Amino acid sequence: MLAAGAAELGKAPISNRAIKETEKAYGPEAADRIAAWNSLVMDNKNKPIAEKLALTNEFFNRIPVKTEEEIWGRKHWSTPFEMLQRNAGSQADHVIAKYVTLEALGIGIEKMKITHVHSMKSADQSYMVLTYQSEPGVMPLVLDTMDKTIKPANERIELFPEHSLNADGLWLSKEQKDGRNDAKEEADAQVELWNEMNARMGKEQLSNETPMPMK
Repeated sequence: MLAAGAAELGKAPISNRAIKETEKAYGPEAADRIAAWNSLVMDNKNKPIAEKLALTNEFFNRIPVKTEEEIWGRKHWSTPFEMLQRNAGSQADHVIAKYVTLEALGIGIEKMKITHVHSMKSADQSYMVLTYQSEPGVMPLVLDTMDKTIKPANERIELFPEHSLNADGLWLSKEQKDGRNDAKEEADAQVELWNEMNARMGKEQLSNETPMPMK
C-alpha cells in the first residue's frame, strides 16, 4: 500500500513553491513546519531504525490532536501537508503522517500497519495507531498519540486491535472482545477515507528544487 507522494518525498526536497504557497495561505509558522518535515526526511535517511521511529513519532506528536469534525466539519483524513499547514490533525491523520514519513525514510511498508484499536480505558475510545514490526514473530512496537512513548504491543494491554490497513489492504485482525460488532463497517469506511486521502496526496506538488531557507 504505497502512499502517494511518499516515494517522491524520500527522493527529493519539498519544492520552494509548496513552501511559499503554504506561507501565503497559512503563515510563516506553517511554512516552518513543512520545512522542518522536509528536513526530518532529508537529514535522517541513514539513521538507525529506532532513531527514525523516535524522531518521527516525536515530530508529529507535537501537532495538536483534534477531531475530524473540529478541523473539517466532516469525516476527512488529512494528508501530512494538510495537517502541518493547519497545525491540527485527528489521530488517524497523525498515524498517516508517521506512516508516510517512515516510508520516505526507507522503512518497508510490509513492516508497518495502520491499526484501528479499541481502548478499554474508555468505552468510547476507538482510534488509530501505527505499529512497526521488524520481522515476523517479533513483538510490534506501537506509535501512538495517546501514550506518546513507543512501547511493545504487549505492554499496551488496554488496546484491542480490530482491523489493519497495510501493504496487503484492509482486513479484520481480531474478533471484537468488547461487546461491539461494528469493525467491518468501520473498516469499509476507512478504506474509502484512505483512498480519498491518497488521491489528494498524489496531487500535492513535490520537486527536486532546493528547499526555501526558513528563519
